[in-house]
Amino acid sequence: MRNFILINIIILSILILVSCSKKEAKVNNDQKTYNPKNLPSSGGKTLEMILVIEDSYYKGDIKDSLGTYFLKASPGLNAPEPLFDMVQMNPKHFNQSEMFKKHRNILIVDFNNENKNEIYKHYDYKSFPQAYFEISVKDKENLFLILHKYSSTIINKFYDNEHRRVFLAFKKLENIEATKKLKHSFKFSFTMSKDFSISTFNDDFAWFRKDYFANKHQRTLNIFVHKTPYIGDGMFKEDKIIELRDKVAKENIPGPTNGSYMGTETRFPYSRKEVVINNINFIETRGLWRLFNDFMGGSFINYCFVNKKTNEFVMIDCFLYAPNQNKRDELMQMESIVHSIKIEL
Repeated sequence: MRNFILINIIILSILILVSCSKKEAKVNNDQKTYNPKNLPSSGGKTLEMILVIEDSYYKGDIKDSLGTYFLKASPGLNAPEPLFDMVQMNPKHFNQSEMFKKHRNILIVDFNNENKNEIYKHYDYKSFPQAYFEISVKDKENLFLILHKYSSTIINKFYDNEHRRVFLAFKKLENIEATKKLKHSFKFSFTMSKDFSISTFNDDFAWFRKDYFANKHQRTLNIFVHKTPYIGDGMFKEDKIIELRDKVAKENIPGPTNGSYMGTETRFPYSRKEVVINNINFIETRGLWRLFNDFMGGSFINYCFVNKKTNEFVMIDCFLYAPNQNKRDELMQMESIVHSIKIEL
């Protein structure tokens, strides 16, 4: 009898652990939409940040230093666009406005001889999603030290907010058909809106696109997905990624004229780095694409990873056509779609 009771207790304990693990996994998977404080939605344009600093300090080398980190050119664009659109505000005006305090990306710089030279980080502080940074320093030398040490943290968190904002918007208008097809054929999914149509879909290749006009100018957002058996880490070398990208594009993405096809513009330098998205290791490559045997081109962001569930090498490529227009915000939109990726268990 005692053994029977003990066995039941063990079974019950296991079931509780499994249940808790599932709940924890669900929270992790839904963390982009998790708003436990029930905060109001944050405001602001795409990749806009508010810089709160006294007008008398925002000049000379202080202004230049802040610009070096937050106004530097976004990688992978043929025409320069800054990482952020920075809106500088006087602290008095900022503190008088609840609307500005709920902006998505905020950086406050406070100078005072009694400050302790610290940076204070508040996430989802007065709105959701939100990153609210306060740099408290005695003088500009200490500001430069803190910016050097923490600027990448600030930038990454601001970008994470943009990803979460797009995910929240697209989740409400999700292309359910695309999600289901990806889950079934590729064993992972990401969230895109119904504005993206399925242009091509087969066992190892899928192409989604969004065509629209903005200010009477054509824009086309494209995302293609390709999978192939994983045969080793050599597949992540820069030349191998570009080689595979060109092969897949030539075979699957024809141009508007006979004999034209999409490929990589090799005369433009690439930007390459390792990124981790939802616990998946990616190689991210940015650069320009061109249409061979025709006259079209634009920017792309390419993500490659190994799906350990299927032992497949997966390429997700986002490329944009927006002639004579800014491209940063649209690339951010597609980047955010990739950042919503979920591996199917």
